[in-house]
Amino acid sequence: MVVGGGLAGMAAALKLAHAGYRVTLLERRPFLGGRAYSFEDPDTGAEIDNGQHILVGACSRLRGFLDAIGAPASAFVRQRRLGVTILDPDGRQATLAAASLPAPLHMAAAVLRYRHLDFRQRATVARDVRALAHLDSNACADLESIPFGDWLAARGATAASIERFWDPLVRPALNVAASEANVPLTAFFVREALWAGPHGGAVWLPSVGLTRAIGEPGRLALEGAGVVVKFSTRVETVETGDRGVTGVRLREGERIETTNVVCAVPPEALERILPASARPPTGYTGVGTSAIVNVYLWYDRPITDLDFAGTFGSDLQWIFNRSQLLGAHAAGHCLGVSLSAANEWVDMPKEALARRCDRAVERMFPARRSAEFISSAVVKEPRATFRAGPNVTPYRPGPIGAIDGLYLAGDWTDTGWPATMEGAVRSGESAAEAMLVQQRSTTGAALIR
Repeated sequence: MVVGGGLAGMAAALKLAHAGYRVTLLERRPFLGGRAYSFEDPDTGAEIDNGQHILVGACSRLRGFLDAIGAPASAFVRQRRLGVTILDPDGRQATLAAASLPAPLHMAAAVLRYRHLDFRQRATVARDVRALAHLDSNACADLESIPFGDWLAARGATAASIERFWDPLVRPALNVAASEANVPLTAFFVREALWAGPHGGAVWLPSVGLTRAIGEPGRLALEGAGVVVKFSTRVETVETGDRGVTGVRLREGERIETTNVVCAVPPEALERILPASARPPTGYTGVGTSAIVNVYLWYDRPITDLDFAGTFGSDLQWIFNRSQLLGAHAAGHCLGVSLSAANEWVDMPKEALARRCDRAVERMFPARRSAEFISSAVVKEPRATFRAGPNVTPYRPGPIGAIDGLYLAGDWTDTGWPATMEGAVRSGESAAEAMLVQQRSTTGAALIR
């Protein structure tokens, strides 16, 4: 039994089915994909995502999963190597682009050509990138309780380098401000996306809605592998006995017997469906959460020819030219604004959010001043990810639950990755592998007896 049809649940179910198990996946909504889904905006008819999702070249298991479910190659626009434009509040551009050089020279060249910093600041950033990439596990453990901003300040980093280089990269990767970020997770991001090679940070962006890119191909692949997918099915509780998991009871009262269940749900949902005896004393919600807000703005003409860009000193954070990425599916000239670590934004009225972002667009892009504002849409995810701040690691459990037959998955579990689609896939596969190992062990012991 797999509870939850996000990327983690789909990855777990597919791996178990391919191993020959009869698998049932229970999903409370009428579609798969978890937070990676799309829907039709009722006002514009446009296909919009619940949030802008990005993957990079380092996301090897996610790319393998997309291949396994038959996600169309045309569903993503792909860079060959890392290249991002960063804008200041007035629209002045600098490019952070990996050079065609072997690692780590590719990144040194990118940093040393980054024009939003002076040469001394670039040299300091290059030094700190190298230091992060070389932190070993012992050093990371010692830095678990220190905010990344404090680590940088102790090394002489300037406020300008944090604002203009680190925050545009770390904030969307970890969904927390760079100054407050977890140092080990930041170091991991630097190693995987920046240091390992020019392809590790290459950006992939969806060119169709996320449901068409992931959810629908995932459903077809799961059903083709024999997985029984039950939509609009809410789990009330995971039932347990003296020997561990005994079944799952649904909200409607139906009980389904099983001795093995993968719970691929967020921590707050996990605490609701598990009895106290199946939870650790500290619970699962101590990890905390961080919000993401996405604002979609439609105009009567193009505003920029950039596909996407990061910003600093602006409310926009990251912008995506959905007109160029999605074509006709964008239903006009649409800019998407993605706001990470957005707890201060999430309670703001949607109209006020759209106006504030539009004012920032007008300052940054001169073409906005002659354009007509057509419409907007706002999508809020108050608990989008776990909060990747100091001391987060002890609150991220592994794939094996507190009782026999219980396995845990989700991007918030201990994958080593931040809360990403890659982390979700890895967690689902790890939970499935843990179950398979346990089953092989049990079978072997029975044969010996």
